[in-house]
Amino acid sequence: MEKLNKIIDSLENLKVKDLAVYDFEKTSPFYDYFVICTTNERQGSAAINHLKKALEADEIRHIEGKGGSWVLIDCHEVIIHLFTEEDRQFYGFDKRLLDVKRIK
Repeated sequence: MEKLNKIIDSLENLKVKDLAVYDFEKTSPFYDYFVICTTNERQGSAAINHLKKALEADEIRHIEGKGGSWVLIDCHEVIIHLFTEEDRQFYGFDKRLLDVKRIK
């Protein structure tokens, strides 16, 4: 949970929009939490840098889509999705996850 709190604090400090955290701890063998937020391109790049500083080097497994409209950051048990507003609406993760417990 400490890692999740560091991630949330880092993203909130960047003033991302519509930050949501979904709890998969008891339902997925691959990850415990999904963190989803809306960013612009600058915030997305800044988020990567802030997370690299906030977390240990081995806590970030992979980053996909740098500089794009959807960035996925794999932090082992926490998966972070940074979407532009348009892509967040298009992919509709929030609607797809209505049955998943939301903790933020």
